[in-house]
Amino acid sequence: MIPAEQIQQNWDRLIQVIEHYIKDDRKDELISLYNDHKERIMMAPASAKNWHHSAFPGGYVDHVLRVIKGALKLQNLWTEMGTVDNSYTEEELVFAAINHDLGKIGYDQDNAEYYVPNDSDWHIKNLGQVYKYNTNIPSMKVPDRSLFLLQSRGIKVTENEFLAIKLHDGIYDEANKFYFMAGQKETRLRTHLPLLLHHADHMASQIEFEMWVGNNPFNDIQRAKTKPVNASKADKTTRKAKAIKVENNPRLTTATLGVIDSFFNDDDE
Repeated sequence: MIPAEQIQQNWDRLIQVIEHYIKDDRKDELISLYNDHKERIMMAPASAKNWHHSAFPGGYVDHVLRVIKGALKLQNLWTEMGTVDNSYTEEELVFAAINHDLGKIGYDQDNAEYYVPNDSDWHIKNLGQVYKYNTNIPSMKVPDRSLFLLQSRGIKVTENEFLAIKLHDGIYDEANKFYFMAGQKETRLRTHLPLLLHHADHMASQIEFEMWVGNNPFNDIQRAKTKPVNASKADKTTRKAKAIKVENNPRLTTATLGVIDSFFNDDDE
């Protein structure tokens, strides 16, 4: 969770980034779009399930800022590693990072959020789905809605920005294989900007997951999957028997449980 003060600071930082990196008329148009839905964007989560990433109020902007920072650092890394790709500008990089998940704010009208609080306790408790998708708005993939929102406001998008936003999910989206898995030289991407933004987004999402789980999420996951040392078939049977509960097995009587318990009692008891 993010405290209220941090949510406000993150919003102020996002607007500063737009003012610093985005030029000409589209800077004002972009700030106008964001300010029109200020409260919604400030309080939006980055995902629906609490085991994904940043599924809490303020998570969206926090995620976007992390992607922007990561994209700029990755650009420097690509340069240090010897890239000669001068096909895009820094403004295009930051513009794509700012707006890659814009579709998660919903539609450009009142009461048209993408995520709404889940009113099903069962889904929250059993699936961790603290938010659900707003079925009152037309279904559309996030990158597609991001681009739709920008064009609906007359905000110009370059070819590089279009591809970076559309493809930022990498091959997690089957439709993107056409771009990332070219069958010949002529159909390869002519800029690495989509790759760079995908890496920045993936890295930010993973880091946020680790921040939510704790400092050693992989150790926790491994411990949950590891069997006891020298576990025998009898140990496994015992654990299963002890896990039996009457409430989960209506036909399991107290008498039956007593018989089962007798199998595991010591002879001298």
